[in-house]
Amino acid sequence: MMFDFEEGFALFDMTPVDNQFIQEYLPAAKGDDVRVYLYGLMRCYHPETGMSLKQMSHDLNMEEEAVQKAYRYWERRGLVQRVSDDPVSYRYVSVRRKNMAGGDAAADPEYEAFADSLYEVFDHGRRLHGSEIRTCYEWVEDLGLPAEVVIMLLKHMEKKKGKNFTIQSAEPMAVRMAEEDVRNVETAEVFLSRDQEIYQGTKNVLKRLGKRNLPSEDQQNLYRKWIREWQFTPEAILKACEQTAGGDPSMGYLDAILRNMRENVRAGAPIDVTGVQEAREEGDRLKKILKAAGAGAPDEEKRGWYRRLLGEFDDEMILMAARECKGRPTEDIEGMLRSWRQKGILTPADARAYIREFRDQSDLMRKLRESWGLKNSLGGTDRATIAKWEKEMGFPPEIILYAAESAAGAEKPMAYLNRILKEYAEKGIRTKAQIDADRQSHQERTGGKNNPGTAKTVPAQQYAQRDYSGQGQNPDDVLDRLEEMMKHA
Repeated sequence: MMFDFEEGFALFDMTPVDNQFIQEYLPAAKGDDVRVYLYGLMRCYHPETGMSLKQMSHDLNMEEEAVQKAYRYWERRGLVQRVSDDPVSYRYVSVRRKNMAGGDAAADPEYEAFADSLYEVFDHGRRLHGSEIRTCYEWVEDLGLPAEVVIMLLKHMEKKKGKNFTIQSAEPMAVRMAEEDVRNVETAEVFLSRDQEIYQGTKNVLKRLGKRNLPSEDQQNLYRKWIREWQFTPEAILKACEQTAGGDPSMGYLDAILRNMRENVRAGAPIDVTGVQEAREEGDRLKKILKAAGAGAPDEEKRGWYRRLLGEFDDEMILMAARECKGRPTEDIEGMLRSWRQKGILTPADARAYIREFRDQSDLMRKLRESWGLKNSLGGTDRATIAKWEKEMGFPPEIILYAAESAAGAEKPMAYLNRILKEYAEKGIRTKAQIDADRQSHQERTGGKNNPGTAKTVPAQQYAQRDYSGQGQNPDDVLDRLEEMMKHA
């Protein structure tokens, strides 16, 4: 080459940009398209050896595909011509010459035909701008949607939102159509009819929640998830709206409610109104059980634990065990239920009778301990001994306590009382009068030595019966109960 610029000359030079380009083409173009056009224009005036689309994308910090996309846009506008595919090269067209030769009419007939068809969509009531037409055409070129499918999509959006909807609001649906391989009018009709169901369903939910706004894309996405992914029926979703009455009646709050319900039903099964009601009832029961046990709020782990127990035990029995294990880990509830089953306690009536008996027995043990001045609680073995006195020997608590006077001061009062009661059983002694007579006879025979009748008055006899409701229990009672449970679990 005979003439050339010094290295770096372009950096200190200027690139002329036609004012017609600035006024007629720049407003409708996207920023990246303008960047590509101006950079390429500079390289026309100041060529660089080895310049390529790859080098250009590096210099502009853009993806190579974005650079190609920009040049396809300028091709449609008639400002560049593709002269080679390997390597890719373009020739810039003079803006003034192009306009003098007749404007954009012959620049890209296919693109212009597409633009005219878009104008017909709105029955000449709305004229799309260049950038809007270009976006729609990208759905054809980049997403592979046929032009007639794009037109159907725009008509669908106009029907839903009116003719002044934004093209950007239709783009997510265009992407979904491409992802679902909508490639002809027939599949587009199926897709759009389903979308209309989503739109109307979302609108119905908003109405039920007391909202007056038209469904947004995000709200429709939530409804789509509930219907298609989570398998709720439309009626079930409307039924679930009732549960928002105690909180924020919003789509987000409803989403959390439906998520919890979904976790309370069998996986993969469609969730109808009955399923919603059952899930709600199960959730309420679990909350009641956890509250009784002082075990906090429901979560996924506790729901799984509860469902597992329901496979083995009656719900009412689970609640009773929870009350008995208040403040203890949930594992103790399961342990108590298994202990009951081993004892043949299989129904709520059985459990209620056992709990009453257990509490009465605990009351008797406490009174015995108090009457003897014992610091340590009586244990599981002592409980078995008391059960023998009551069930096998047939002594009621008041007779046991009366007889316990004779064991006061003994080194091992339980063992001593056991011997006394065995003797009473053998002699047929069943009343306080009979006990007094036996003590008197014993005193006369022994001259007062080891006379049961000389024992001090038993304070426990003066105690009123406690009301055991599961609240405010003596710590010793809790320990006794848990000890018994664990021994037989």
